[in-house]
Amino acid sequence: MDLPLVSVAMATYNGERFIEEQINSILNQTYPNIELVIVDDGSKDNTINIIKKLQQQHPNIRFFQNEKNLGVTLTFNQGVTESNGAFIAFSDQDDLWVKHKIETLVNQIGDHNAIYGNSLLVDENGNSLNKLFSSMMHLKSYYSGMPFLLSNTVAGHAMLAKAEFLKKIQPFPSNLYFDLWIAFNAAASNGIKYVDEVLVHYRQHSSNAVGTALSANKKKRPSAQIQFEQKKSELETMATAPITHTTTKQVLQEMISLFKRKWSVKRSAFFFKNFNALLEAKQKPYYRKVLYCMKMFFKPNF
Repeated sequence: MDLPLVSVAMATYNGERFIEEQINSILNQTYPNIELVIVDDGSKDNTINIIKKLQQQHPNIRFFQNEKNLGVTLTFNQGVTESNGAFIAFSDQDDLWVKHKIETLVNQIGDHNAIYGNSLLVDENGNSLNKLFSSMMHLKSYYSGMPFLLSNTVAGHAMLAKAEFLKKIQPFPSNLYFDLWIAFNAAASNGIKYVDEVLVHYRQHSSNAVGTALSANKKKRPSAQIQFEQKKSELETMATAPITHTTTKQVLQEMISLFKRKWSVKRSAFFFKNFNALLEAKQKPYYRKVLYCMKMFFKPNF
């Protein structure tokens, strides 16, 4: 029986240091029917030359270049558009994939829209840092979009999704991280499944595109007003998603109605009422979740 094609969508930008090693870890997967769809977002280093060299050696590499810098989310959106597979996985330019990653995820996705696994943090040389994503985030299967209204525990590099599902939620909104958009839509429809197995070695180095998993991003935090507007825009965008989970829709609309810059007993009561569902993904002890709900009386920015 012919195995369905899996497309691996990779976004690149000035990734010359690690990209060849990552591409080889994808091409050497145990799953035999793979195409690698690479979209470069305006690299100025040797990334493009490395990709073109490998493309000459491997006909299953397809390469595209953005005419202008679009950012991570829109570059991955382009990768999905160019993909031909029945399933699509997402790849950073600097990680290392375990050989059976694709085979494991395809075999276990079942009726779910998407699936993801665990990741091990490694240093820039690929050596283990003895820390798993599951020690920092609450990784599990989700069948509601509500936990994703506050945070996202599903990393794009760990995910595989059905192409039919992804095409329905395109274009990916530019004001959301692509993995949040996918995870929210998947969880609030047919669900997103978690496989408790390390399938990616997530490399930590000074040039990580979205900070590192070991430390907070060093970039200056935006002002409270900007954070408020960003979160409001995010929630309003998520309300446009074609999800089927009725409770998620209802809770999201109520969240938006309570998102105001003033004290609110209703807002705090809302969080206590939906305590378990909204805070399910947060890796916090019970008392800190209670404090979070209390803080919502004073703080409008969820």
